[in-house]
Amino acid sequence: MQIKPLLAALFLMTSPAVAGDLAPDYAVLPLASHHYGDWGEEDGDDFNEFNPGLMFTWAERAYGLNYTFGAYRDSRSDTSLHLSAAKMWDIGPQAQAGIVGAYIHSFGEGYTGFAPSLQVNYKSVFLNAATGYDDGLYGVISTGFIIPIGR
Repeated sequence: MQIKPLLAALFLMTSPAVAGDLAPDYAVLPLASHHYGDWGEEDGDDFNEFNPGLMFTWAERAYGLNYTFGAYRDSRSDTSLHLSAAKMWDIGPQAQAGIVGAYIHSFGEGYTGFAPSLQVNYKSVFLNAATGYDDGLYGVISTGFIIPIGR
């Protein structure tokens, strides 16, 4: 059996130098959202606007993008998975703005699909705005906290 090479490879992969590259840089805690406009809902646009969750961001990785993965309670009170890539630019000493391309998958009646948005980060708070247009302008503004955990 080739146990020694396997153990050596496992040891190298779990070393602090490699683990530092694999570990996320931020924990993202989504908390709330506000829906605006006409969502075309027959039942009066009754959305849940308390959206706790936990996501992790690997910042400035391949192609200078931020990659985020996690889950939260969506606007229909179902669990949704979130996977996104974002390009962020510094706009001040503690502020960033950028473009986010997310794929969201609801495990219930919520939204499943691609959701582009704009995001602003200031210190440990984020504000994200996604909009759409059908028979009128509609969208959602989300907010929460960003907690540094890596690098």
